[in-house]
Amino acid sequence: MRGPEFELTIMMLSAAAIIIWSLVLRYKRQQLRHQERMIAIEKGAELPLERAEQPAAPWSPRIYLLRGLIWLFTGIGLSVFLLGVSISARHETTLVDRLYQAQNLRSRGATEDEIKQFLNSKEPVRKDFPEGAALIGLIPIGVGLAYVIYYRGEGQPTETHL
Repeated sequence: MRGPEFELTIMMLSAAAIIIWSLVLRYKRQQLRHQERMIAIEKGAELPLERAEQPAAPWSPRIYLLRGLIWLFTGIGLSVFLLGVSISARHETTLVDRLYQAQNLRSRGATEDEIKQFLNSKEPVRKDFPEGAALIGLIPIGVGLAYVIYYRGEGQPTETHL
């Protein structure tokens, strides 16, 4: 039976695999660049331009607005997604589930009165994923808002006092 723990584990392993793969590719690229430079030095040829020596694109403060909007909408999307998952992960507790839980209570030493009280309690809906998990989206939302606020502050001229 696969539950949310299994899916979360798969997502975390996938993210780790992507990060590791990108680091391996970057290492290989740097290794090839180093080999290319060493061969050029050995042959006395002109060294190929490094990435830092190549002309950079013109810088603009609007990059902060772009970054801010990307982070902001990513956070909003993540929050909406996790809230939707938490809402769709609700289901009614079946009689089999309640009897299993009662048997589990009995094996843990609960009294018959406590088991009867549990069986008579009204718990029609079980949540497998809490709504509070959607609050994790506040982190990228905060980063995005910080970029947008910084962009707004950079756009205003500062006054200098003499």
